[in-house]
Amino acid sequence: VIAFGATCSTYHQLSLSSSLWRRLCHRQATGTQQSSAAPPNDWRRTAILKYSQGLQMQRLGSGWSRTPQWCRSGGPSVSLAVVPPLALGYRRSLPTRDHLLLFDYQGTVFLLRNAATSSFRGHMTWRRAARHAVLCQNAKDFAVDPRSDNSFRQYIYVLVSRTNSGAEAVPPSWPGPPGSAPPLTPLRCDCVEVYQQDTSQRVFRMTFHPSLTFIQLSLTGSEVNRVLLLVTDTGKVYSLSVNETQLNTPRSYTVQLALKKISISLPHLPIAQVHSSYSSVLYLTGEGSVYLEVHSVGVYRQFIGTQQGYDPHNIHTPLPLSLPYKVVKCSLGLSHLCLLDDCGRVFMQGSNRYGQLGTGDKIDRGEPTEVVLSMTPVEVWCGLNHSLALLQGESGVKEVQGCGCGGGRRLPGCSKGSAVFIKLNIKVPRSSVQTIVRKYKHHGTTQPSYRSGSRRVLSPGDERTLVQKVQINPRTTAKDLVKMLEETGTKVSISIVKRVLY
Repeated sequence: VIAFGATCSTYHQLSLSSSLWRRLCHRQATGTQQSSAAPPNDWRRTAILKYSQGLQMQRLGSGWSRTPQWCRSGGPSVSLAVVPPLALGYRRSLPTRDHLLLFDYQGTVFLLRNAATSSFRGHMTWRRAARHAVLCQNAKDFAVDPRSDNSFRQYIYVLVSRTNSGAEAVPPSWPGPPGSAPPLTPLRCDCVEVYQQDTSQRVFRMTFHPSLTFIQLSLTGSEVNRVLLLVTDTGKVYSLSVNETQLNTPRSYTVQLALKKISISLPHLPIAQVHSSYSSVLYLTGEGSVYLEVHSVGVYRQFIGTQQGYDPHNIHTPLPLSLPYKVVKCSLGLSHLCLLDDCGRVFMQGSNRYGQLGTGDKIDRGEPTEVVLSMTPVEVWCGLNHSLALLQGESGVKEVQGCGCGGGRRLPGCSKGSAVFIKLNIKVPRSSVQTIVRKYKHHGTTQPSYRSGSRRVLSPGDERTLVQKVQINPRTTAKDLVKMLEETGTKVSISIVKRVLY
């Protein structure tokens, strides 16, 4: 519809019609709560998100020595995962030890569970993301333990907006008759709800003052001193500490919400993004500048290259990273980081023991160093001791490249690792729009090819002859029919004959 809208004014007016997008939404059975008087942009956005969403699971390797025999499967490496019918696009996905978390654009966090399903041959097959359940609604963001090991992700922290029944707001001006009481509406407050990932039960809840509105949540630290980083809509960063070992204790207490030092020392710079690791935090401002906060002397040495300048009594002081370009995306690992500027250039900094910086060597970098990639980067991600990048070519084809340690199937197709970014054995699915555009560029048409599908072995006349033979003599076997066809010069298998008869 969008492509046709660029051809002429008539199709352009049609592409702006709310009734058209509403019919497309109804065809997809989105289940979203959209009113009939919704603006055209809402219906258009809903339809595009619903048509373009998809989730596929790929098995990275065959290290199944500990997997039971009834859970093993010899099927394809890429399989479709279950799609929640009420989901509207996918914003984020994050694996835990037992589940896969899925966050959509309606603010719903889905929990995709693993299950053993029956295959077409009657064998039990272990499938990831085979069932789904709703964990939380009206969510703004969620976070888990920042460490790469999924066994540490015991709790799921969700930032939600709830109605506070105890507080009520009075409208500033009441146009009603004098002496009448104005209607009181309950206030909405931001909360942080903690769920246990194995049982999906809420074990803790923190409610904030209605004057504070948060948009992002990040975690850092250990289980005993878990630090929550909360970013407000004005770009301020607050923090509070929680002891996870006491979350299952049924009691209530007050936690102190403190303003971070970066918001105190730099009040004129609003923070746009916060990326956290186990002992470090990366701040990205709205102007594109980057600040690093390190809490350990060992990690400080790996990031900066020296211990000079580290103050153990002032670990929350942010360190500016010298980069003359505007950074739009970034990622933070345990001991290295990756920056992506507005011109599509990638800069790496930190430890390079396993070649995770992609510079071609294993020399640490104490400042951002540019890394040349073969295509335009779209997304970057830093792991424990490896890095990944989603790249896109001029034709729209995307691929995943990685560098660093290849152990534990971190780099599919390169178990020995690599000091430069190489293409990984990961199948990036293309959307239907990309497939149509690619076919038009290569073949000059979008029509389906002639005789697409499997080749027909038997003619319609031969199929009618087989059916007549069986009707005359019901005791005729499939082997007899195969021999009869071989006498006429047609060689087929028994399975083809059975498919025609049954």
